[in-house]
Amino acid sequence: MGLGIGIGYVVKSIFALAIIIFIANYSLKYLNTFMTKKGKAIQIIERTAINKSSSICIVEIAGTYYVMSFTETRNEILRQLTEAEKEAVIKTQETLEVKQEKPDFPNGKPSQFLKQLQSRYQNLYEKRK
Repeated sequence: MGLGIGIGYVVKSIFALAIIIFIANYSLKYLNTFMTKKGKAIQIIERTAINKSSSICIVEIAGTYYVMSFTETRNEILRQLTEAEKEAVIKTQETLEVKQEKPDFPNGKPSQFLKQLQSRYQNLYEKRK
């Protein structure tokens, strides 16, 4: 009889712990909306890692584009982009956003594209046998 009562306490404790974790997670997500500022004055447009601890970025600060170096110990503006370079960066970003929104299906037919992929997969699977 003592064993059954102990299991009940363990189950109740696990259930209470799960509820506490859920409430804490939800509360932190809610509070995070107030803590993060959604400012548009400074944006990292593109980042390229050089090695584990350093990277080069294109950064927009109040409408002006800069190439910056970021390391663990120092952040440095390497140069300011010209208007022509700025327009090229903006055009590239717009092109990437359009490609991310719409998948590029051959001939605009997703069902036909999926059938082609399925047949290719079956061919590769049969070759492995």
